[in-house]
Amino acid sequence: MKIVCPTCNKDYSIAEDKIPHGKKSFATCKKCGGRISIDPGAEKEPSSQAQKESLSESPLSSTAEIPSSPETESKEFEFIPEYTEFKGYGGFWKRVAAAIIDGFILIFIMLIIGSLAPGIGSGMLGDAGSPGTLLGIIIGWLYYAMMESSSKQGTLGKMALGIKVTDLSGNKITFGRATGRHFSKYISAIILFIGYLMVAFTAKKQGLHDMIAGCLVVNSR
Repeated sequence: MKIVCPTCNKDYSIAEDKIPHGKKSFATCKKCGGRISIDPGAEKEPSSQAQKESLSESPLSSTAEIPSSPETESKEFEFIPEYTEFKGYGGFWKRVAAAIIDGFILIFIMLIIGSLAPGIGSGMLGDAGSPGTLLGIIIGWLYYAMMESSSKQGTLGKMALGIKVTDLSGNKITFGRATGRHFSKYISAIILFIGYLMVAFTAKKQGLHDMIAGCLVVNSR
C-alpha cells in the first residue's frame, strides 16, 4: 500500500499485512515529523470531496501497481492503534511540575545515601570536590533513563502529571535513546536554559534535548 504524508508529500510503501485491519491507524513521517492517518477503507470510500481530489492527484488513485521510486521509503512504520490515539503533547508547565517532583525525589534519595555515607553524600548535593559527584550523576542518569524506557514511559513526576516519553511514532523508547535524551539536557541547560524554554514555543512541545534524541513528551491520560 502506498501512503503520502499530507504535510510534505513524501511517499511511503507499506506492506498490506503490516496495516491493522478494521481500524484507523497513525504513523509519523520520517522526513518532516508530520502525522499520517491511515484508514484501510479510505481508498474505496473517500469521506469527502477533498479526499477524492487528493486521491485523484496522487499515485494512490491508480489501482495499477506503482513502481517504487528513489523518493519512496520502503521502511515499515510503527503504528499507533486507534485505542491509544494521540492525546496531545505535554505542555510546558506540566513538564516543569513533573521536573520539580523528580528533583525532590532525587534529593531525598541523595539525603538517604548521604546519611549512610556522609563523605559521598556531600558531593551528591553540590560539593564538586567530593567523589560523590560522579555517583550523583549516575543516579540521576539511571533514574531518568531506566524509568523513561520502562513500560511506564516516565519518571514518578511524569506519571503523577499524566505525561510520558515516546519516540516520534508514539512508541516506547529504548534505554539508549533515554540515555541520549538525559545527557542532551546538559546542552539545553548550558545555553542559558533556552533548550528547556523551547518546549513553550515549539509546535510539538519539544525541548532541544527532545529534538536531539528524537523524542516527544505526550499526555498519557
